[in-house]
Amino acid sequence: MLVTLCAAVILLVAADLISKAAAVSVLSQTGGALEFIPGLIRFEYHKNTGMAWGLFSNATWVFVVITIITGGLIVFILLKTLRTMPRNLQLGLALVLSGAIGNLVDRVALGYVRDFIAFDFINFPVFNFADSCITVGAALLVASILFTKSGRAYFAALDEKKQKPEKTDGEKTADCAADNGGEAGAEPDVKQAESK
Repeated sequence: MLVTLCAAVILLVAADLISKAAAVSVLSQTGGALEFIPGLIRFEYHKNTGMAWGLFSNATWVFVVITIITGGLIVFILLKTLRTMPRNLQLGLALVLSGAIGNLVDRVALGYVRDFIAFDFINFPVFNFADSCITVGAALLVASILFTKSGRAYFAALDEKKQKPEKTDGEKTADCAADNGGEAGAEPDVKQAESK
């Protein structure tokens, strides 16, 4: 399953970078904007140095650090609990990780993120394929945790494992002796009987 997730992440990141490059190439020839579905969706090129709606502009390296930490945490969680994690949670994390990596490549290589998808029917920030991956992945994670038995059971098991105290060396030794039927403790009594 790990190989499948890695392949999915690589394909999604590649799709994001290809779509950005294609959008920049086409929109540079159309004055930076192009109608796709009139009244619904248009393509409009933006260089985003911050977050949505222009928040935290010129904070590129802050977002680079945050993305690296978040991405590292997702990879750690996947590697640590992949065998017991439900498929829907795996997919959600893979989508979020893909989107994070796609935008991270832009920030490191260009100093900004290439956004090009815009809605005409609502006031919504211009976004890209990576943003879509992050949004869908986050929604899938929330839905899985709140509305699926497998998601709730997974987090309940993690919580139970976290609260369960780890046994000391003495307790582990006692458990081993108990598993062996108390043979280790009975041996001295046998020797004492033979000496009599």
